[in-house]
Amino acid sequence: MDLLPEELLADILRRLPPRPLAVCRSVSKGLRAAIVDRGILAALAHRIPRSLRGIFVNYVDQESPCFFSRIEHAAPRIDGELSTLGPARPIRPWREVVHHCNGLLLSLEDWRTLYVYNPATRRWVQLPPRPKGFDSAEHLVFDPTVSLHYEVISFAEAPRKPKIPIQPGIKRESCYQGCSEYTISEIKKLPATLRAKYDSEAEREGSVEWPPSSYAAQVFSSRNGQWEERAYIREGDVSAALIDVWSDPWGLELTYEVSRCNAVCWRGAFYLHCRGGFVMRLSLLEHKYQVIKTPRLDNIFTRPRLDVDEFLREYEDDMDKEACLIQLEREQELLDNMKPSTHLGKSEHGIYYTALLCHQLQVWVLHEVSESRPILEWELKHKADLRPSFLQHYMREDRENIETTWELDCGEQGSNDQVDYGWDSSDDSVINVKGEEGVDIGDGHFDIRDGMDFLGYHPRKEIAFFGNRFDGFAYYLGSSKLQYLGSFNPARCRDRQETRESFIYTACMDDLLPDERNTTHGVSTCCLFSSTLTHGMH
Repeated sequence: MDLLPEELLADILRRLPPRPLAVCRSVSKGLRAAIVDRGILAALAHRIPRSLRGIFVNYVDQESPCFFSRIEHAAPRIDGELSTLGPARPIRPWREVVHHCNGLLLSLEDWRTLYVYNPATRRWVQLPPRPKGFDSAEHLVFDPTVSLHYEVISFAEAPRKPKIPIQPGIKRESCYQGCSEYTISEIKKLPATLRAKYDSEAEREGSVEWPPSSYAAQVFSSRNGQWEERAYIREGDVSAALIDVWSDPWGLELTYEVSRCNAVCWRGAFYLHCRGGFVMRLSLLEHKYQVIKTPRLDNIFTRPRLDVDEFLREYEDDMDKEACLIQLEREQELLDNMKPSTHLGKSEHGIYYTALLCHQLQVWVLHEVSESRPILEWELKHKADLRPSFLQHYMREDRENIETTWELDCGEQGSNDQVDYGWDSSDDSVINVKGEEGVDIGDGHFDIRDGMDFLGYHPRKEIAFFGNRFDGFAYYLGSSKLQYLGSFNPARCRDRQETRESFIYTACMDDLLPDERNTTHGVSTCCLFSSTLTHGMH
């Protein structure tokens, strides 16, 4: 093949469909070099179908996720609750979606067992236990334009901020006796010399560069069916420090209510949103990574103000005016100190970085400065305040009669993968964000403290999905229109009705997961066969 002119070879290969072209890489070294090294498959990646099937949502205090999708009635059904995942058990296990990547899900069961699952084909594989010392979030890497194999990556956690050890002889309140660490309020009351020593130690350790020039990770590969340690080498000088990670508004501690970091595949690279204000861009063909600083969010949002008269009307039956004003002051302080939530995703133009504060939205897109300067920079693409549109929606007298187009799960028949999941913007449920500041809310009430849940981006269109009190909306970045889709409030939700994480799902019928419902240590017959085919190419 090296004898053929490059332009002629590229023209021949481009006439093949993308997926068969991807499989051809396993035939010989020559084909692999022609397809991968010359970038032909990457150039055709936009032709690989990425039809939106729906959104997987994890909920607080619920034993399984749900699937929010367009109402259609055709096979195959997507297993939205992961009910067919894993071996049969007498008691239904607790499960959540950890990550989604190009049609495959990474699922966690009972806090200890990881599965890779294809909800469209219902094939799955159980991963062996994770190595100790790498307990941070796991991320699934699957890009059919690079390989039909998948990997699961878990990076070593950043060192923790030093803690002040419990001091003998210093009395603690009874409510803190069971705590192994000092609380923030207790630290403020400790002797000044002890606090100064702690601050000095934290400042010294916090100046350490992070992420390191060689970043250790544990990687499970479907090629060999086992975890192995791998080092990713940093390219470039851009880096953060541990103090940036420690000061991240979401904190280093991963609690039940705090969302995981986002990660997406795009054109042969894996983008991981890390705490500390940076994104790691990993090469899928080389064990290297770049550090990309995220946009600065200082003073880019207008702090929402609670209306005194509206607040008094809301609580006048529960407390007197003086108590109501005290409560108003407390809640306004919470709003003033609220940190924006941030999300990494992908859509029509590549990698999108999104920041939300209450109902305010700002969106950046990652792009190269120029062909001569291949430096990645963020460009502000869109900003809006969606509160007027939500006001208009919730104050409509006919709101209960709006025809919904999406629902949780799809019944026994499911959705049709051939359907184009766009929307008619002339629908009655579409609201124009622009020019709605004067909406008359009448006697209704819309609480700005509720905020929005960011659910993700449409993979092929500039449409963002939001949740507001379990109501789902599609927001068109190009026209600033908001469309009501339906409710994703599960009947099983308990008192704490909150969403935890959401994952845009695009179906994939091509993978190397086993057809059988059981495997040995995560290695399937088809994985071993494919690994044998490609053994000579690495």
